[in-house]
Amino acid sequence: MKRLAADQIQPVPWPKDDEIRWVQWRVWEREAIEAGKSADWDKKGAYSLTDYRAWLLHERDHRSFQQVGELLFANCADPDNRKRRAYLAYDRVESEFRRGHHKRTPEQIDFYITPFGVLPRS
Repeated sequence: MKRLAADQIQPVPWPKDDEIRWVQWRVWEREAIEAGKSADWDKKGAYSLTDYRAWLLHERDHRSFQQVGELLFANCADPDNRKRRAYLAYDRVESEFRRGHHKRTPEQIDFYITPFGVLPRS
């Protein structure tokens, strides 16, 4: 049986229900932090409450980016700017699932940690 190299192994995509549940937890987590009920150091995910809300409104509630922009970015004067901000917020959260324009990849470290010490990657 042929083994795959580490760079050929692809992560398995999550089911949509699991993604929605994960993002919903991030929303609850951010709301608890803002209310002072949870510590900031314990949060998971890299983005803001607004980003996660935009993703949920689009994916779970099937709202258009125009509708999401009107709900979350009402302080912007231009309707096209609201729509764009909603799309960018959605795209940032998509990067958590390795999709979208901002695909997050694990940071490559430049060294190995061995029993003999730290060695540079060659």
